Amino acid sequence: MPKKADLKARQINAIHEVVTAMKRYDGTSGLNYAIRRWVAQMTAVEIHGTWERYVENRLVVALNHNPEHLIEEQNMFGVSAIPTGLARYIVRGGKQFFDFRSMSDLIKKADHLLGRGGNPFRSMNVVDRSYIDCLAAIRNHVVHGSETSLRTYKQNLRSVYGIKAVPEPTEFLHAMDYRHNKPIRLPRDIQRDAFQYRSRLSGIAVVIIQTIATT
Repeated sequence: MPKKADLKARQINAIHEVVTAMKRYDGTSGLNYAIRRWVAQMTAVEIHGTWERYVENRLVVALNHNPEHLIEEQNMFGVSAIPTGLARYIVRGGKQFFDFRSMSDLIKKADHLLGRGGNPFRSMNVVDRSYIDCLAAIRNHVVHGSETSLRTYKQNLRSVYGIKAVPEPTEFLHAMDYRHNKPIRLPRDIQRDAFQYRSRLSGIAVVIIQTIATT
């Protein structure tokens, strides 16, 4: 039987990457204000990269642990297990990486690979999904800067944060989040090693960490 992939190790590694990125951002407190805001937006890009890698790894682990749905759907006669290398190839669809455009797109593709019951992302609540879609919109606007990315960025900030006069990502991410319903809880096992909770960026980081820890 192929060796089972270690989910816990992948979760720990991804959470460590997010916490490290946030601590690096916290460490810029003595720098120029404009530089701190720039670091905030680049930290958001880094955290989104961690999230994308985790999603691919999580699907690989899920397919390695529970391949029954795909085996049945694809009529893979004589196959009872899928090793991690083959699982990654399947998850990526033969490409260089697993590509998804939104949380709804991710859930749809994961359903296809694992079935609704085996999809670890289907249990996510609508609020957390919206924050992660917002992070993707921020990342795309920072990296691409196109009119389409700007329009999507504005739409996400309005729907998730209720912001009408949308600022640039540098200003938005570095600013304090004064909403009473902002995300504030970190998993207990990393609270002792947590980053400062002040900015909107830290709220997004909390959602990513929570999601990694619970999927």
